[in-house]
Amino acid sequence: MDRYGFGWDERGSGEEPDGLYLQYLSSASPVLAHDPDPYVATTTASATPLHAPGSDERYRYTIALSSLIAWTADPLGGILDVDERGLEMTGLSLQTARGEGFFAAVHPDDRQKIAMMWRRNASLGHPIDNEVRMRMSDGSFRWHRSRAAPLRLPSGEILRWYGTIENIHERKLAADAVQWAADHDGLTGIWGRAAFFTALEDAIEQAGRVSSQVALLLLDVDDFKQINDQHGHDVGDLLLKEVAARLSTSPAGSAMAGRLGGDEFALFLARSDAEELFAAINEAVSRLDLPFHHEALTLQCRTSIGLALYPSDGAESHTLRKNADLALYAAKAQGGGVLRQFRGEMRQKMQQRLSMLSIARDALERDLVLPYYQPKVNLRTNAIIGFEALLRWNHEGRGVQTPDSIAAALNDPIVAIALGERMQEKVLADIKIWLIAGVAFERVAINASAAEFYRTDYASKLLGRLKEAGIPPSCLEVEITESVILNNNSAQVAQLTAELRAAGVTIAFDDFGTGYASLAHLKEFAVDVLKIDRSFVSTPSTSDSAIVRAIVGLGSALGIRTVAEGVETVTQRDALLQIGCDIGQGYLFSKPVAASAVGKLIEASPRHEPRDRRTGQERRTTTAVRP
Repeated sequence: MDRYGFGWDERGSGEEPDGLYLQYLSSASPVLAHDPDPYVATTTASATPLHAPGSDERYRYTIALSSLIAWTADPLGGILDVDERGLEMTGLSLQTARGEGFFAAVHPDDRQKIAMMWRRNASLGHPIDNEVRMRMSDGSFRWHRSRAAPLRLPSGEILRWYGTIENIHERKLAADAVQWAADHDGLTGIWGRAAFFTALEDAIEQAGRVSSQVALLLLDVDDFKQINDQHGHDVGDLLLKEVAARLSTSPAGSAMAGRLGGDEFALFLARSDAEELFAAINEAVSRLDLPFHHEALTLQCRTSIGLALYPSDGAESHTLRKNADLALYAAKAQGGGVLRQFRGEMRQKMQQRLSMLSIARDALERDLVLPYYQPKVNLRTNAIIGFEALLRWNHEGRGVQTPDSIAAALNDPIVAIALGERMQEKVLADIKIWLIAGVAFERVAINASAAEFYRTDYASKLLGRLKEAGIPPSCLEVEITESVILNNNSAQVAQLTAELRAAGVTIAFDDFGTGYASLAHLKEFAVDVLKIDRSFVSTPSTSDSAIVRAIVGLGSALGIRTVAEGVETVTQRDALLQIGCDIGQGYLFSKPVAASAVGKLIEASPRHEPRDRRTGQERRTTTAVRP
């Protein structure tokens, strides 16, 4: 039977010990306190001396001054002798330590690895270098490094092994701490991005060998910015820790959670049975949906999740990650709070989105963006009382295009801001021309995206452009949708809108009633206009009519004007007029037109009572305004 004792990991057959350590290994056993092996005594008598007389004493003294503990073993790894300090350190006697006895000082979790290593290296005679936990005399375990090399006869046969043991516990713990920090997220303690995806590759490789499945879930915490802004970063950090803890409490089986950065997390689960895999996924997701409690605060923990499966959705890690990311994008586009599994059409939609972004960037670079203007009409008098500036761009072959062809760009933070600023430049330039020409256009509304309101300087920049162009702020209206509020700090939005209103710019709440907009928002944000979405007007049902009537009544009670979009028939106009709606906008009155046609529309408009730009009050006129 093979004999094995205290062991070390192989560094490579070509590596040799260097310096003093090599000299020590070349010395004979009298360096140690004991050498009772008769086999060694017999064979060494015929061996060629390696050092001149007196060298043993020199190396004995050198080892005594160092922190190394010396040991020797027979050709199969059975311990022959151990330095007195090693025996004292482990609490073993020399008699107990000999043979396989010293192996008892090795940590139980390390023994199998070391035994396998000795079986291999003892036969090959490779130098050994390994880190191992050893039990101290007080019962604690500390990390040590043990190195050894064989002494051979001229025939190549191994005569014995010479080795040393070095205490590296503090150095090992420090190195492990550095490695842990590199592999883990500092806030939540779960695996970091690089370590997570390395483990995912290993899991996929293992799954390929045993024909099992791997589910990769990528997820974002919905509305995390708003949570940070409203409740503070301390609460936001606690929420991230809670999400990490819930992901780490994985169902039994192979699983791993990681934080990819910010509010982005990931989880993979490996199972051989598809039914078990989806049960584990559902269990993990259900934990995420639980409310988050902190002191007196309770938050609904909503997450958007993208799911991709190995091997059906990707045969390697990169593809699986890419497809899970596409599914996550689809979940967020759906409004968040849902799990979406990857489907092939998601890739097509992403390609379409990238194409739209490319077209939008090209339109910006080539200055093809231009505003078209749709009039807003007083439903009682049919007089034009203002316009909404709508984004268009000019295709060289197909002519003027609507925003539908670049819809994805309006959700991209960078491109959306660039489009908004370009529209501001174009609209203000048109307004300046109309003012000089005496066109009574009343007021022009521009749309502001959530990305634009994310910038705290939105109001100051817009007011600065108005001042530079010499345009009174009362000529302008800013339309915001609920996405502006939901995707931004509500306090910041309130501050920006208040700053604009104080300067004379009116604020309109667009698409009111279609989503999460509520009475609380009307209380928090002082608005001048409520715009009723075209979906309630174009094909009205009983419930739609009730909603429109409620919005109009609300506006009337609060002193807020109401504008109905999408008015296309006289019947629709009359119904709106009957319930008291103030203003209509739609194809019944006019399609959006180029800036050059605005004057003609106003000229054809019935008499109206334009507002004084200094006071905002209606002023009486006796004749129709001419451009």
